[in-house]
Amino acid sequence: MKVYIKLISLRLTKKIILFFSMASFMFLSCLSISPLNKLPVKLDDNENVLVISRDPVFSLLEKKWISSTYFDRGLNYESSLLEVVSLSDLLKVYSPYGNADAILLNCADDYQGIISLNDVKKYDLQIALKIQLLQGAVRPDWLQPMLIVVPNHAKPPFFERFLTANITELRFISLAEYYAPLNSLGLENANAQFGLDLFKSNCLFCHSINKVGGNKGVSLLSSFDLTFRSEKKRFKDRFLEEHGSDNDTKQNMGQFIDNNQFEALLEFLHQISVNKGK
Repeated sequence: MKVYIKLISLRLTKKIILFFSMASFMFLSCLSISPLNKLPVKLDDNENVLVISRDPVFSLLEKKWISSTYFDRGLNYESSLLEVVSLSDLLKVYSPYGNADAILLNCADDYQGIISLNDVKKYDLQIALKIQLLQGAVRPDWLQPMLIVVPNHAKPPFFERFLTANITELRFISLAEYYAPLNSLGLENANAQFGLDLFKSNCLFCHSINKVGGNKGVSLLSSFDLTFRSEKKRFKDRFLEEHGSDNDTKQNMGQFIDNNQFEALLEFLHQISVNKGK
């Protein structure tokens, strides 16, 4: 009888242990369901994934403070600190679909940046939610979060596109579709094509062409008749005046383009000015 009772007791003990083990597993499984997995995906009118600056995802993603020599170099600062989240982590929550291979960055001041998903992964791009400058540093009005940040371990080319600030929304789009009106311009030589590439990486964000790009700056084709040599000189003088190293806005575009590249940029603008007049 004692042996029988012991066997029953042992079986009950095993069942109790099994019950609590299963209950614990189910409880932990519920805990592991992250709030990130419950966020609804928002779409724009063209069915592109849309993420706004107030999206709850930015309060749920892991944050960290980092420095960025790329940021400091681009804006002539020292020892700046930025609270960032990883764009790669954002892509795990809001996965692009279809032919989307880039993120369009719409900004509060009609600036419009764009970065490819390949650049996000290749250069581990971050997005800053807070910007902390050294005391006494001059901060232009447009330098507001959200801001694209290059971490110190990444070495992308030195372009304006990797310093996009004041971002209010991110849209996942197709690069080919976005650039289609520019890629169909029918440029006649390699130098003009090189100029187009430079324009895409440094100028298009403020100065739209063929309804592509931002409208923070004036229309270059309307402001300058670059079919004339005198207008080319006026354009270069105005560029150095507005975007040189001593401007108050800290938009020093001259640091991204050397003299030879500037000539290629002029060749591109000249060709589309000529084509526009035909």
